[in-house]
Amino acid sequence: MAVLVLDSAPLSTFARARQLPMLDRLFESDERVTTTAVIEELREGLAAHPELQDAIDLTWLRVENLANLKELRLFAEYARRLGAGMHDIGEATVLAWAEAHGATAFTDDDVAVQIGRERRVNVVRTLSLVARGVRHDILTESEADRLVDELLRAGGRFPFRPGEFILWARDHGLL
Repeated sequence: MAVLVLDSAPLSTFARARQLPMLDRLFESDERVTTTAVIEELREGLAAHPELQDAIDLTWLRVENLANLKELRLFAEYARRLGAGMHDIGEATVLAWAEAHGATAFTDDDVAVQIGRERRVNVVRTLSLVARGVRHDILTESEADRLVDELLRAGGRFPFRPGEFILWARDHGLL
């Protein structure tokens, strides 16, 4: 069982698409964690997207604070590289917690992915997660296409148009 630390962007997209039960299915064999900063980011978006409350209230998502010196030192290093904007803080806490605990960070932010991987943190993105769901027979290809289309409609930013996920995933070696 892997430990996954979820960032606000994918959590928000799944919540706005009303696909949190599917996210649970895709991660059901993994321990799921997020940080207090990510929960605060989600709270900041409640006025515009009340459905984010569903992500805040997830019973299967454990919320962690950065509490020890190792976590705080790592956070400072990530914050220095990512910046100090509202979403940057959440990403920095996710990467710091993941690195400190040997966990996998779940984020779609390009810069956070790059910095995490430079520091040898295992990072997974939404599209690779959905492709993994297809490979492990959690989703059919048509279910995966529909899911990704819902995520696109909810504001997900992916490098293709609706209905093109499976083709894109094959072209990129994910399927």
